[in-house]
Amino acid sequence: MNKNFLLLIPILLSSLLVSCELYPQDDYEEYYVVESYMMANNPLPNVRLSTTAPANELYEFEEFAVNNANVEVRLLETGANSSVVEQFTYSNLAPGIYWADQNHRIKPTRTYQLHISFDDSDQVITAHTTIPDTFRIMPGTPETVTYQSEEQLELTLTKSFYPGRQNIYVFNVITQEPSAESLTPLYADLFSDSEQPEEDLILLSNNSSGIINEANFQDNQDGTITLSYPWIGIAFYGVNNIVANAIDDNVYDFVRSQQVQLGGSTLSPGEIQNVIYHVEGGLGVFGSLATDTVTTFVSQPSFNKQ
Repeated sequence: MNKNFLLLIPILLSSLLVSCELYPQDDYEEYYVVESYMMANNPLPNVRLSTTAPANELYEFEEFAVNNANVEVRLLETGANSSVVEQFTYSNLAPGIYWADQNHRIKPTRTYQLHISFDDSDQVITAHTTIPDTFRIMPGTPETVTYQSEEQLELTLTKSFYPGRQNIYVFNVITQEPSAESLTPLYADLFSDSEQPEEDLILLSNNSSGIINEANFQDNQDGTITLSYPWIGIAFYGVNNIVANAIDDNVYDFVRSQQVQLGGSTLSPGEIQNVIYHVEGGLGVFGSLATDTVTTFVSQPSFNKQ
């Protein structure tokens, strides 16, 4: 099985974090925006720092990037209010992007703090994340599966752990060479009506399942859990990397509230809650996940082949 480093959701922040739909335009106030994803057993990630933009301005990250901030990630002893065990400084090596100065492998089940300050102001941005425990996709996922065949695509995982709640997952199916000709029927129909075909093809090449709770898995006697992966989650025939992500509370709250904002709810606009950010002094996501990847080849049913 492959380990795959990925941005959890490619467009996670491309609209909501940079727009001002949450705030009346006449009362627009600029906010700092942070984005960073800690991955269990991986090196410290980059931290992206920018500001929001007025709704009537085109947002480009480089134009609103914030430089020369003091960025640290801190390993805490037990939880969010505990003492600092280690601290890791960051350097601003590209517009709005900060790289860790030290080598450190992120420790599963531990809590980290993001701390950002500025030499020319008293503004401080902080956030905390508790890293999900690691897990493995077990051997047995078929190397080849026929789309919508009776042999359902199943993934069996060892259990992760997250304090105080059941495990929550997001799956990404990543296609390395997407093409319109290799789209599965549902996505081919959507693509044929697309007004931005190239952009949509790129987005579909990293197709997210949305949130899946552990309760949706089958519990096995050996302590593992099995998910029957829905065919609707497969956008392309051919080689697909299926990435399983156990997510922390920050990513979970952001994704579920973002889905409501993007139309995943029957609530009227006045009843829709704001996107949930666990960032003090700004907006954005300082989240974490544990991940594993398996590769399978999805073949066309014989009746679909030309």
